[in-house]
Amino acid sequence: MSPENGEARALASEIRGQLKDPGKVFGLMIRFRLREGMQQKFEATFAKAIAATRKEAGVVSYELNRDAKDATRYFLNERWKNWPALQTHLEAPYTVNLLGEITPMLAAAPELHVVTPAAE
Repeated sequence: MSPENGEARALASEIRGQLKDPGKVFGLMIRFRLREGMQQKFEATFAKAIAATRKEAGVVSYELNRDAKDATRYFLNERWKNWPALQTHLEAPYTVNLLGEITPMLAAAPELHVVTPAAE
C-alpha cells in the first residue's frame, strides 16, 4: 500500500467514525495551514482535483477558499449526498494523488470537521 493510499484510508476511517447515519447528507470543513510560499502550488494542485470532483455524482458542493487575512490558510468546504459518495471520492486516483502532493506543502496537519445539516 502506498503512503498516499494509507492517508486516504485513515481519513476515511476518521470521517466514517463520526457519522451517525451514513445514508444522509453531510459535510466536511477542512482547514489547511501552508508553509510560506506554497500558495500557488497548492492552488494549482487542488485545481485539478476540484474539476474532477465536481463531476462526481455524489458531490453536492466542493469549494476551496483562501483566508482573506492569512495567505497561508485555506478552507475546503465539501458536501456529500452520503457516505458511499465520499468513499468513492476518497478512492479516486486524483484524490489519492492530491493527498500525497499537498502533504509536503502543509505547515501543520489539516484540521477536519465533519458536519451535518441543522435546522433543515
